[in-house]
Amino acid sequence: MPVARAGRRDYLAAMAKIAGILLLAVLLAACAGPKPSLYAPKESRDGYAEESLPKGLYRVTFQGNRVTSRERAENYALYRAAELTLEKGAETFIVHDKLTERLTRVTRERAYPWGYSGFGRYHRRPYSYRATSVYESETTTFLAQLTIEPYSGAPPQEGFQSHEARAVIRRLEPQIARPPAEETP
Repeated sequence: MPVARAGRRDYLAAMAKIAGILLLAVLLAACAGPKPSLYAPKESRDGYAEESLPKGLYRVTFQGNRVTSRERAENYALYRAAELTLEKGAETFIVHDKLTERLTRVTRERAYPWGYSGFGRYHRRPYSYRATSVYESETTTFLAQLTIEPYSGAPPQEGFQSHEARAVIRRLEPQIARPPAEETP
């Protein structure tokens, strides 16, 4: 009998160790959830982009992912507008248009039971799957869009919101999350 108890104790200790490892793995996986979009050029789904428009205007956009807040998308678009203004050799920019779109995608999935609902080839009902329930999930992203006009000196038009590019960069720099720099050998 003592040998059987010792074996059982070892078995329970091993199971407790496995349970602890599984719990640790689940906790680490929970911490590794999705992160908000980083401030980077748009290569696939999220990031910033700009395009040149007639009359010295530029459209600056920032597309966030599903965990990027509206405020972050708007701040990243404004930050990119300030960078673009300095790249063009200007000190200030005015915002002609400001638009933030909320893009929502609904996905529906059907869950099927194991097996078929029919009775076989000798009965009237053919084999077929029947959905038991439908699951819906919603994904929301934000697209912030600015139409800007960079300038130096006196403002070209009155009545528009004006921003000093360096002040915008100083104010928003602490909030900007960039991708890690690639190390070059």
